[in-house]
Amino acid sequence: MAAYDRRLFERSGDLIAMVRDAGRTEPELAAVYRDARGRADAFRTEVFASWPHGALRTDVAESVEVYAALCSIDVYTDLTETRSWSPDRVESWWAAALPRELLAD
Repeated sequence: MAAYDRRLFERSGDLIAMVRDAGRTEPELAAVYRDARGRADAFRTEVFASWPHGALRTDVAESVEVYAALCSIDVYTDLTETRSWSPDRVESWWAAALPRELLAD
């Protein structure tokens, strides 16, 4: 999933941020952004719910929130544009951080 998000943000991050930002004043675009986030959360919920009981550090809903907090367009943009990380480095960091934050010990 981290690789998918990296490719999505690398290719379409500007568009995603534009729709999100425009949604602050345009209700139709706010709905588009909200719906897309809802679909992403629903997919992650389905994936995490399919894992064996006890695999996650916390419940499925909180795991989805943790994932969304780590793998967001804002984190990606900050790391690549402000901090000059390569997309490969972001993906590698996500791939290391997500198991630490999501999986039970």
